[in-house]
Amino acid sequence: MVVSMLRDHAARLLLAGFLLAGSACNGGGSAPAADSGGGDVAVADAAPTPADAAAERAPADLAGVEAPPASPSRFPDTTSTIGILADQLPNLSSQQMQFAATRYVGSQKLLLGVTRALRAINPNFVVLHYHLAMWQSAPATSFITDGLNWGNDYPEVTTHESWFWHNSSGARVPSSADGKLLMNVSDAGFAAYWADSIARQTVAGEYDGVFLDSASPALLQGECGQTDPRLAGTAARTQTFSELGGQTWIAAWDTWIGALDASLGAAGIPLIPNTSAFVTTWDNSDYDRTAGIFVEGFADPGFSVTDWKASTNQILAIAGQGKIVILQNYLADASDIARRLYYLANYLLVKGSRTYLFYFAAKPLEWYPEWQIDFGAPAGAPASVDALAWQGVYRRDYAKGVVLLNPGTSAVSVTLEAPMRRVDPQGGGAVPSDGSVPGSLSTTSVSTLTLAAGAGAILLLK
Repeated sequence: MVVSMLRDHAARLLLAGFLLAGSACNGGGSAPAADSGGGDVAVADAAPTPADAAAERAPADLAGVEAPPASPSRFPDTTSTIGILADQLPNLSSQQMQFAATRYVGSQKLLLGVTRALRAINPNFVVLHYHLAMWQSAPATSFITDGLNWGNDYPEVTTHESWFWHNSSGARVPSSADGKLLMNVSDAGFAAYWADSIARQTVAGEYDGVFLDSASPALLQGECGQTDPRLAGTAARTQTFSELGGQTWIAAWDTWIGALDASLGAAGIPLIPNTSAFVTTWDNSDYDRTAGIFVEGFADPGFSVTDWKASTNQILAIAGQGKIVILQNYLADASDIARRLYYLANYLLVKGSRTYLFYFAAKPLEWYPEWQIDFGAPAGAPASVDALAWQGVYRRDYAKGVVLLNPGTSAVSVTLEAPMRRVDPQGGGAVPSDGSVPGSLSTTSVSTLTLAAGAGAILLLK
């Protein structure tokens, strides 16, 4: 069940008391492409802010004495729209600020001054706090600790040795990727401090939820298998540990993440862990325990069809519950329109009522014209990917169009029941300093088309 974002007065008074009882946390772009013509395309309006949801947020008391007053939920319904939630934003000109606030649903890792500037334009702009999941940030790595400053709570955390995971030699276990330190999710002191400190940081920064990065237990095999060989291979699922009370890492993680979600959820703070892309076949972690998920690397064209199906089915199941689902992947080049359409087609296949998308090449302040397509609402909610199979590809119908996807390794030709307009994007990429919209859309009438391997097509009804 999705955690409500409506922070009523009673819940926030409870949170204020909880925080008081806890310990303190240490711690020039190119011009837009010319319209190439070729036909009309339906384009959605640029996310106007509803007047009835424009409540002002008062400043938070950064000492944790009092949380900000209640405000309406800012996670918008995406049933009939394409919701773009950008990664961390760079320094913005005033025109870019206007662009971001009115085009994007939200972002993450923003200092309080930037958040308030964006919400002065769009009070419903979503901002997420960034925090690692079962890891302590490496001592020299900074994150936003109080809404105002980048820092690290390592000086506090390092004084609690039992909070850390240790290898068979008794040494702490760093990630081979970036030096972050693995924590013991079964330690009660660690669990309590994590819940308290994350809640404090979220309230101080006036964030709408927490993006919990590097959350999947499946990461342990690659990041810790050398520093603690006990975690190599499938050990997170198959090996029990006395440090975890005789549980496997996945079982202990399930218990811990569920409790953390409940603790934050009671204060109206949704927990959104980075689950990765659901293609580790042995990983049976219960990713249904939290208010939402962040799927990094989703729908990569390199996935086998088997992996693509498994990943898509898991996303469909969670999005179908109305949970917050954020899908993000990357572009080697902003001009790779084929990959952009593949990502968008995958998004449209699985999109639910709170499903958000982002892909970018060089910098997060990018915009692609296909994100403006007005598709309307879907005809239904598929129970599984097999329900979308059609003429050798996968299809989902919307009120104003059809999305087709070929995740296979061979081209597939299809025949439409009536002529439609294929959407053809031109340009897109970095948003220039003047805040103008990069890129344009045209359409081509088609009755048949061939989808290359790993390709998507966006079609509008005539």
